[in-house]
Amino acid sequence: MARDQAARTGEAANLPLGRQRPSLAAVRRWVRLELMGEDTDAVADVLLVVNELVSNAYRYTSEPSFLRVVVEKQRIRIEIEHNANAHPPLRKVSRPQRGYGLVLVARLSDRWGVDRALGGTVVWADLPRTS
Repeated sequence: MARDQAARTGEAANLPLGRQRPSLAAVRRWVRLELMGEDTDAVADVLLVVNELVSNAYRYTSEPSFLRVVVEKQRIRIEIEHNANAHPPLRKVSRPQRGYGLVLVARLSDRWGVDRALGGTVVWADLPRTS
């Protein structure tokens, strides 16, 4: 996975995804490199959100397009674009099994949401940047 310096300049750094699911460890390594120099607690939260959003994209869609990381002045934005048209469900969790993913994303993020893209969906989360 090539390092894309764009996240450091405020522009989007994109990691192409596809039908072959990458290891989540490799995805986290890429994000860690993009966020080198950022506060370690902020990076830890971003990595948890990335893990959940990438996992959900592969669980509920046929082929996610990309993971995007954007470092801005006061926030770090994470986006996953995929071809699914359904909004991901945010459920109350009553049993300690599955379903915590988007609850975790909601708790760690200042805001998160789902936007329609050309023929697909972008799930995004804004996390606070502490530098």
